[in-house]
Amino acid sequence: MSDTLSNIIADPLFILLCGVLTVIGMIVCLRLNAFLSLVAAALVVNFLTPLQPGQFWDDNVKDVCTAFGEMAGRVGILIAMGAIIGKCMLDSGAADRIIRFIIALFGKRLIPAALLTAGHVISIPVFYDTTFYLLVPIVRSVYKQIRKNYILCLMAVGLGATLSHTLIPPTPGPVILAETLQIPLGTMMIVALMVGLLTAVPALAIAYVMDRLLPNPVLRYAEEDLAQEENNSAETPTNTGPSLFWSFLPIVIPVVLIAAQTTVEALEKAGQIVWNDNLLMLQNLLRLLGDPRFALILAAVVAMFVLFRSRGLTFDSLGKKIESAVYEAGMIILITAAGGAFGQTLRQAGIGERIQELFRGDSGGEMTGVGLILLAFGIAAVIKTAQGSSTTAIITTAGIFSGILAAVTEPLPFNAAYIAVAIGLGSCVTGWMNDSGFWLFCRMGGVKETDALKTWTVGLVFLGLCGLAVVLVLSRFLPLTALP
Repeated sequence: MSDTLSNIIADPLFILLCGVLTVIGMIVCLRLNAFLSLVAAALVVNFLTPLQPGQFWDDNVKDVCTAFGEMAGRVGILIAMGAIIGKCMLDSGAADRIIRFIIALFGKRLIPAALLTAGHVISIPVFYDTTFYLLVPIVRSVYKQIRKNYILCLMAVGLGATLSHTLIPPTPGPVILAETLQIPLGTMMIVALMVGLLTAVPALAIAYVMDRLLPNPVLRYAEEDLAQEENNSAETPTNTGPSLFWSFLPIVIPVVLIAAQTTVEALEKAGQIVWNDNLLMLQNLLRLLGDPRFALILAAVVAMFVLFRSRGLTFDSLGKKIESAVYEAGMIILITAAGGAFGQTLRQAGIGERIQELFRGDSGGEMTGVGLILLAFGIAAVIKTAQGSSTTAIITTAGIFSGILAAVTEPLPFNAAYIAVAIGLGSCVTGWMNDSGFWLFCRMGGVKETDALKTWTVGLVFLGLCGLAVVLVLSRFLPLTALP
């Protein structure tokens, strides 16, 4: 009996269950921060994992601290620079300029598509909740004029922002995915942009369906609030802030540089580019500019320059604004590093090999590529539904899958970035009462909770499933195995 109990406790699946329950229980029941929950889960997993010869209990704590430091070193600069870019674009008026350009480009007849595009683009450098704050007043203004399609426009903003928030670097979740699963950030960016663009089409269709489901929602805010917002919007000059070129530049720089380096690496792998001593300087320059950390540092410098010039700031006032962005990034870095420690302890517990063994069955073969995508999506969806945070669901699932991918001996039939994107899409699913995004939709949008459950919650489920279908099709017909 004691041997059976010992075997159960030492089973990596039991250890995984304890770790996940620790994360969910501390967040949902004890209302503790995700950083503390993930550190506690990492310690639980490490202490449940049988000690190797020559190891002692204090080594478990050292292992967690080492893994924490390694992940912080890999993603700290990326997340901090991303926060600085978003803060500068917001305060300089660059984000507002981009939004107004997109809406003008699409025209009044295509306002829902314009709002979805604006939410999708702005949520790449700017945090998800800030995107809502920027765009919801425009949604209300549109509703004041036409008196219909409110849920359509609000859903378009939310779904567009959700896609970027869960898929596209330098948003923290996708950065964590790329680093944990050891996927080059450029490859992650290319695949995520492609999947996000293709999923945006069904996302807009979902918004239309939800609007038909709830054509005349009862809104919380009063008529005078709408009128006041419209007056404030009319009094805001549209020609302030940086030009369109300078507004887009902090977004374009990292995307172009990182994607270019990824393309060069793919051509090197295919033997179409061969460097010699005469081209050594060019090779060094391309590698430097295409390094994700350096590319984001350049983008942050440009974003700071745009803010400094457009608002006429002093260096002291610029420094205070940047300081607030760094403080905001600090907690995200802590959570990310704790997630890295959790993932490392799961790998040491042998969870990857155990899950492979579980799905291998009597056939003796490994999981198929499609099976890995479905499993990644499913685990992320379950964890998101249970505890509410997309970022925490991404971190937890990435930690589990880092061990699974490490145990795969046969080459995947597609680029591993598709698995990372499937995790991101799974973290979209089921935004309900335990999700801050749900309450953002209700409070900022003025929508009743019951109406939000009918539209926002259901819409997110369909968004995740549509994105999953896109990933399955692309991984089959465009595997991108040539990318690093």
